[in-house]
Amino acid sequence: MRRTGLVMVGVTVGGLLLGGCSPAHRSLVGLWLDADGRVIARVRPCDGDQSGSVRPRAYPGERKGHQAANGWSAPAVPALGDTTFPLFAPPDSWHPDTVVPQGMLSGATYTLQFTAYEHEDFVDYVGEVTFTDENLAALEDGEVWADGRAMSREAFDELVGDAC
Repeated sequence: MRRTGLVMVGVTVGGLLLGGCSPAHRSLVGLWLDADGRVIARVRPCDGDQSGSVRPRAYPGERKGHQAANGWSAPAVPALGDTTFPLFAPPDSWHPDTVVPQGMLSGATYTLQFTAYEHEDFVDYVGEVTFTDENLAALEDGEVWADGRAMSREAFDELVGDAC
């Protein structure tokens, strides 16, 4: 009985050590369409946190096993706070690396992620949203897409507050 207990403790500790920890994923990104039909993104790191990278990607079908069809990445975004920008026209100061073509693809599943950290060497969490062109087209005036659903901008602010 004692041996079984030691083996179980060893297996548990070994699994934790080998498995590592991945950062938490939080609903800190909201999207909507502006009057011209452009996708607008708002990223909201928690107060006092620093950003790491921002990356939208489109996948032509189910995400697993497919290459990104379009998007861009900005691996070293300057300290990103509450920021709003056109999804397919990120600020030049971010020096984005582009995967062409840019723009919404019908039937594609998109993700937009950013990393955030309190200390430079450790990612504390990933802010993210997953969406399709249909999700955004169905939004009503004043709504954003976040956390897998349409919501008011006020509800998005509350969601961010709860996540942080």
